[in-house]
Amino acid sequence: MARLIWNKSDSPEDTVSFELGETSLVVGRDPKCGIFIDAPLLSREHARIDYREGAHVLVDLESTNFTKVNGERITERTLQNGDQVRFSRAVCLYEA
Repeated sequence: MARLIWNKSDSPEDTVSFELGETSLVVGRDPKCGIFIDAPLLSREHARIDYREGAHVLVDLESTNFTKVNGERITERTLQNGDQVRFSRAVCLYEA
């Protein structure tokens, strides 16, 4: 199963893994989000991960501090295995 991995710090013990299925999940610092990331400068509802035609699609929700994939600012992007995803300062790895 695909997942999004957030390493909160340099320590392996600070790694959080979010399982991704076929349900859309909102990424943000609001605890009600399906992918809750408590990080500075993250919008309450920063982005959304949808499942379309067998792939996960990342959609920026007009966040203040942007969403980037592999260093490129995006509004929408189909994720590929190994992509580095940045929600403001929070860096995640997408594994398919």
